[in-house]
Amino acid sequence: DIPYLLGSVVRRHHMRKNAERLLSPPIDTANVEILSDPRFRRSVEQVRPHTLLDIGRLANLWYLSRLAGSGGPGIFLEVGTYKGGGSLHICNAIEDRDAKFYCFDPFEEGGFEKITSHDSLFLAQSFMDTRYDAVRQLLSGKPNATVVKGYFPAAAAPLDLRDIVFCHLDVDVYEATRSSLEFLATRMAARSLIVLDDVNRRAEGVHRALEEFLARNPSYLLIPMFPSQGVLLSKSLW
Repeated sequence: DIPYLLGSVVRRHHMRKNAERLLSPPIDTANVEILSDPRFRRSVEQVRPHTLLDIGRLANLWYLSRLAGSGGPGIFLEVGTYKGGGSLHICNAIEDRDAKFYCFDPFEEGGFEKITSHDSLFLAQSFMDTRYDAVRQLLSGKPNATVVKGYFPAAAAPLDLRDIVFCHLDVDVYEATRSSLEFLATRMAARSLIVLDDVNRRAEGVHRALEEFLARNPSYLLIPMFPSQGVLLSKSLW
């Protein structure tokens, strides 16, 4: 842990130095209409205490979850739900659709199932400050939502997850990203989307898993999004 902690200090120093050179402000908000959408604003205020996702990433999730599929019910997922804010936000975005929603996380019993040399941004026990019961309570007002404790995709084995319309995949590290994408690849519905977090933000494990997945699955296309996400879609499904 000591090398990791020392590395964290160095990383924070470089981030501060880089921040001094960044364009500021990062976007012009004058014509970003979603920021004045009352439903979006209510959802952001509701989920803000329960997520690490910033406004930009929440806006992408809002738009893309509503876009996914053909307007019918479908199955929506979040893998790596942490404290449940992203899951609640997606449920808010699709509340007009009679869609099933599942979120997966090992919660307080977890951390990362397997961490590799590609995953230097994280410790094996990162993101354990969450509780299964708390997330179930957070989503208790969403009758179509199911909270599943366990490592994905093994935790999904008892469920009939086919024709998945949308998945927010936020698992941070190489092995979890690799195995999740392989599970999802053959289970996606027409006009479906996978939104990944930690794209183009020095998460080497996510980047490596994505490169390998795209090489094995040439029908899939990755579109990077600001600030640190990517959307995966199969050209054969669109």
